[in-house]
Amino acid sequence: MIKEYVRESLNELKTMYQAYNEAIIELARQNDKIVLLYADFPSDIAGEFFRKEYPSRIFDFGIAEANMITAAAGLAACGKIPFTHCHGIFAVGRAYNQIRQNVAFDMLNVKIVLCNSGMLWPFMGGSHQVIEDIAALRAIPNLMVMSPADAVETKRVVKAAVEHSGPVTLRLANPPTPIIYKDENYPFKVGKPTLLREGGDVTIFSTGMLVSESLLAANILSKEGIEAQVFDVHTIKPLDENTIIDAAKKTGAIVTVEDANIIGGLGGAVAEIVCENYPVPVKRVGVKDEFGQSGTVEELKQAYGLSAKHVAEAVKMVVKQKS
Repeated sequence: MIKEYVRESLNELKTMYQAYNEAIIELARQNDKIVLLYADFPSDIAGEFFRKEYPSRIFDFGIAEANMITAAAGLAACGKIPFTHCHGIFAVGRAYNQIRQNVAFDMLNVKIVLCNSGMLWPFMGGSHQVIEDIAALRAIPNLMVMSPADAVETKRVVKAAVEHSGPVTLRLANPPTPIIYKDENYPFKVGKPTLLREGGDVTIFSTGMLVSESLLAANILSKEGIEAQVFDVHTIKPLDENTIIDAAKKTGAIVTVEDANIIGGLGGAVAEIVCENYPVPVKRVGVKDEFGQSGTVEELKQAYGLSAKHVAEAVKMVVKQKS
């Protein structure tokens, strides 16, 4: 059964960037410590409207992601709350050392926005589709990793990032994403997955823009007599162990769904907890350790096994293993 705060229809679309811009301007009006930095990234996405209202609080670093993170660390050390913006692949690939050494090691209050995160970025191909961000960043101590499911939740995680004193990464997807939540007044808590659908046969833990595919898969399965409970894992780190263990005990089978490499990603994190505490069959749906390619979002979902159909197939496999 779908929770009362979840939409039954997923036909309405909105980009996470639009919601992000709306949220960051509203928060900046309340807190003059917020500043924006971006490197080799479209200014309209990194703060077009913010620039009009606060031109002295947004900084362009050009193609210099590592410098941007270092500058953000300095600004945080001076009491500012910097939000950095660049393609996710270059935050992980070019600025990883700065994130680790200059931000996380010193517990500085920097918010790192991973723009165009995940596999489902249609036009740039494997060079820009970042599949390793979850695995790489969740291994850094002190660093919170958040991955909203839709535009509504994007606003919630941006607000949570401002309220959290310490380094945070936010994964934002590029394509317009189905709106899952009816409004912002749903039970959101940092570090605790949100229950979207109740069911007793299997548990689906999903993150990012594939949460909507997981809900669609649950609807498909329900018609076949399999009832799946579905969780939105908006906080990948810290990950709530109790929710995962309780789900393993309740349903006896788990499927994880993510738009990133299954090696070291959400699936790996969930499997670690399950294996150590309450072993049950686990199937990971995600990118199977391969680079991406250009294509439409739907083509990429089919090519890399990320659609609702693939999630449903994975569920049937673990339910069979359970029995």
